[in-house]
Amino acid sequence: MRFASAVERDPAIDAWFESQAGKLGPIARPWYEHMRQCGDDVRELLHDGHPTACVGEAAFGGCSREPERTCVT
Repeated sequence: MRFASAVERDPAIDAWFESQAGKLGPIARPWYEHMRQCGDDVRELLHDGHPTACVGEAAFGGCSREPERTCVT
């Protein structure tokens, strides 16, 4: 997928991580931070309510959180 609205650093993503209470939410944050550090062309946005990392406009990873699990792709 391509996302023309992806930006260098989206404050909504930090707010999303802050809103993830419990034991599973914090597991995904270090992995997402690693995605942010993958290069100068990394962009991000919330897609369908979940943090999504992109190279330019092309998505390459993201996180989602449900009550029983956390998913990092």
